[in-house]
Amino acid sequence: MFVLTFHYKQGIPLDEAYYLNTHVALLAQKMVFDMGAAKYEVKKVLSSADGTIPKYSFIFSLYFETKEALESFISDPRVQELKDDVANYYRGEQDIYIEEVVASFQGE
Repeated sequence: MFVLTFHYKQGIPLDEAYYLNTHVALLAQKMVFDMGAAKYEVKKVLSSADGTIPKYSFIFSLYFETKEALESFISDPRVQELKDDVANYYRGEQDIYIEEVVASFQGE
């Protein structure tokens, strides 16, 4: 499985209400599943394990079954509207990563 993650940096203004109620809703309207995503997650970073201020405030992850599905998503012209909407809720540049899940465990 491949993951496209967007990390929103701590200390940079982020309109949480807009992000969760409008931008994430826009993802559903854009049918990210039809664009190749298998699932997505929005995670709010609450703290760091060592008690220091975490580097990020939110992490958004899009999961894809194959590298080809990820590449197809990235090149889909509908992604531009999602990119354009970021300025409506975030004032900085996201840290964006492409990851591969190499091990995963799940309880019953």
